[in-house]
Amino acid sequence: MKLTDFVHKHSKTNNLPVYILSGNEYFLKKQVLTGIKKQFFLEGGVKEGLIEFNGKDTGSNFTVNQTEGNAIQNVKVSALFNDVFDEVRTAPMFGKHKLIIVENAEGLLVKYQERISEYIKNPFSINCMIFEVLSIDKRTKVAKTMNGKQGILIECDKLFDRPAPWETKKPEYDSELTKWVVMHARNYDKTVNLKSAFCLLERTGNNLAIIDRQLDALSIFVGDRNEISIEDIQLFSGESHREKLFNLLDEIGMKNTISAVKMAENIFNTGLENERKSITFDPRSIAITIVISSHKRMKDLWKIIRVLDKGGGKEEVLEKRYAPRPFVDKMIKQARNFKEEEMSGKWKHMLEADLLCKTSRLSPTLIVEQLIIKLCMWPRNELNSITS
Repeated sequence: MKLTDFVHKHSKTNNLPVYILSGNEYFLKKQVLTGIKKQFFLEGGVKEGLIEFNGKDTGSNFTVNQTEGNAIQNVKVSALFNDVFDEVRTAPMFGKHKLIIVENAEGLLVKYQERISEYIKNPFSINCMIFEVLSIDKRTKVAKTMNGKQGILIECDKLFDRPAPWETKKPEYDSELTKWVVMHARNYDKTVNLKSAFCLLERTGNNLAIIDRQLDALSIFVGDRNEISIEDIQLFSGESHREKLFNLLDEIGMKNTISAVKMAENIFNTGLENERKSITFDPRSIAITIVISSHKRMKDLWKIIRVLDKGGGKEEVLEKRYAPRPFVDKMIKQARNFKEEEMSGKWKHMLEADLLCKTSRLSPTLIVEQLIIKLCMWPRNELNSITS
């Protein structure tokens, strides 16, 4: 079960006897655990009834031979299993019930799959037990036993920040991550629509902890108003790093040389989002990103130029997927600023700039500025530049 389904269907009901949390998104796991703990205390649980184990404590450092190391590890896993199930099968001394949490529980679920499956079918329902694992095979007996009646398997994997490749008709802002933002904003008593959520992600990246802090700050920023709008996000955080790059590419496409050079200088001064979605201030990394992005934009414009030169129009550009629908008019307008015969020269300039960024000691800022000037040249100047 996905986290969103759990929040909608089960998070506000009584705690079930068994939960398994799987996945590599620890913020989501923390969110689920916080919700279950909150419900546990609301229903009469006390601090003494919250018992936590960690499967990492069963690991062997293998300072002895491999056989002995495995034997030691098996003893420790067995001891952990006995400790966990002694707790879960006994009534609490304090409070109405116990909450037993086992982190890094992969070893238990593998070694004691049969016994854990039997327990899930007939649990000691006064208490609640949670297994946290990085991953679990849904074909295993334990996973199949988690049918939602006595236990739930909650998947806390990384959320997609774009629609899945097969969801071609969905807009860019309709993703797992934007839906989570919409849902999470309710924790701050605010509403956010998908487009506003996407605008926020443009500024924060896909780190859930950072998004959470921004939502917290925005909830204070908007005050008594219920909705956080795109305007609020823009006013609060300014222009996003991604927007800065797109705006630079637009100015190059319109051949606005002075404006494009100023935007490039601003990017070098304020940083740029890299491929790992963190902000980099390294001039060489920024220059390479700008050159690569310019290459992609010019390649798309060249394709559109050829469609237009053959008498094609907007619908053919969309059909060939040379431009996304929201940007197709803008891209066609930019393509009309270029001629087929000048594009090979632009290509040469971009290849030279890419090589200079990676091998030259020249200033990356200077390399990018020179490239912008050459890309924004009009055909007659371009021809003179090539022949000279």
